[in-house]
Amino acid sequence: MGGPFLFSPQIPLDNWAVSRHDGEKSREDEAVMEQWQIEMAGWYPEFQALRHQLHREPERSLQEYKTTQLIRELLAGWGAEVEEHPGLETGLTALIRGAHPGPTVALREDIDALPMGENTGLPFSSCQEGLCHACGHDIHTAALLWATKALCALRDRLHGSVKLIFQCAEEVGAGAEQMLALGALGPECPEAVVGFHCDPKLPWDTVGLRYGPSNASFDILTWHITGRGGHGAYPQQCVDPVMVSGYLLTQLQTVISRVNSPTHPAVLTIGEIHGGTAPNIIPDRVTMRGTMRAFDPAIRQQLLDAIRRITEEGCRALGAVGTLIHDVGTPAIHNHPDIADRIARAVEETFGREHLQVIPEPSLGSDDFACWIEACGGRGVQFLVGSQDPQIPNSGLGLHVAENIFVDECLKTAAPVLVRFVLDYLSAPHS
Repeated sequence: MGGPFLFSPQIPLDNWAVSRHDGEKSREDEAVMEQWQIEMAGWYPEFQALRHQLHREPERSLQEYKTTQLIRELLAGWGAEVEEHPGLETGLTALIRGAHPGPTVALREDIDALPMGENTGLPFSSCQEGLCHACGHDIHTAALLWATKALCALRDRLHGSVKLIFQCAEEVGAGAEQMLALGALGPECPEAVVGFHCDPKLPWDTVGLRYGPSNASFDILTWHITGRGGHGAYPQQCVDPVMVSGYLLTQLQTVISRVNSPTHPAVLTIGEIHGGTAPNIIPDRVTMRGTMRAFDPAIRQQLLDAIRRITEEGCRALGAVGTLIHDVGTPAIHNHPDIADRIARAVEETFGREHLQVIPEPSLGSDDFACWIEACGGRGVQFLVGSQDPQIPNSGLGLHVAENIFVDECLKTAAPVLVRFVLDYLSAPHS
C-alpha cells in the first residue's frame, strides 16, 4: 500500500517535497499537517488495544452491559455528557457541546456481537463461546470512541454539538427502534447523522461511498401453518402442515418473480422450517421464518401484502390455517447526496481522492442505521471502510464469516473521516 498510512491532509502532488533517499515528507509538509491529526496518530496504540479488548469480550444483542459500561466510563473521562434514557439498559448516547452555538450532527455505531463461534486464530479471539464480532462492530465502536476523544479535545473549534450514538442490538434489527422510542435523539433532532460499516471487499485504506439507495429494507417474517395431525399411515384423516408448507414455500417465491417488477431488486429467503417429532407422525403445525428485502417503500409494502395474501388464502385452499407475523421491519438506507458530498470531501481532504471509491450498486444487506436517517429527516449517510489487507487472505472472506479477520488498520481510516466530517460541518457559524 505504498508505505506507512498516516492520516495527514492530502497535498497536491506538485506541492510534495519527497526525499529521493527515504521517501519521507519534508519539514514543510509536516507543517501543513494539522495538530489534531498528529495527536490522533499518536493515540492509535490505545485504540488498537481497546479494539482487541472489545473483540475478546463480545456481548449478545440487548445484553451489551459490559460494553455499555466501558463506553460510559471512557466518555465521562473525556468530558462528553452521557445522557440518561429511562428504560434503556444497553447502548447509550452522549453529547459533545461545542464552544460556539450551532446545529447538532450525530455519529452512530453499533456495539453488539453475533451468536456464532470465531475461527480466526487471532491472539485476541473471542473468549465467549458461541459469540464473536464477525460483523466488525468492535471496529465500529473503537473507531467512534477514537473520534470522540479527538472531538472532545477540539470542542473549541465546534460551532454546534455532536450527538454520539452507541447503538445496541443492530444484529437483531431492534436497537435503533428501541433507542428512538426511548428518546435517544432528544428534543432537538440532529441536522444529519453519519456512520460507517466495515467492508472486507475493500482495502483498509479505502472508503466506499454510495449515493442514493445503499442498503435494502429488512423484514423478518414468521409463518405458522396449522393443520390436523395424526398417524402417518392415514393421511386422509389429517391436514398435513408439512405438505402445505412445501406448497407455500414455492408459491411465496412468485412474490419476487411475478408480483415484483424485475427492474426493482427484491429478495425473499426462508431460512428456517420447523415441524414434526417423528417420521410416522403428521404434526399439527409447522413454523417457518425468513426475511424479505427491497429498496422502494411502496414496493416493499406491496410485496408484504402479497406475502400475507398467499399465506392466508393458499393455506385455506389446502384446508389449513396460515398465519403471518411481521417480527421486525427496518427501512432501506438512502444516502443523502449533500451529506455524501461532505463525506467525499472529508476523505479527499484527509487521505486524497485515490482513497475514495464510489460504489456503483446498492447492497441487499440491511442495517437499522436506516431508522436514524429516517428520524433525521433523511439527511444521513452510512459509508464503508475497507477492512481487508491483501497480505492477509482471510481478511477478505466477508461479513458473518467465522474465519474472517478485520484488520486493526482500518481504524486509521474510519476515525479521522468521522472527525474531519464533523469539523467541516461545524467549522463556521450557521445562519
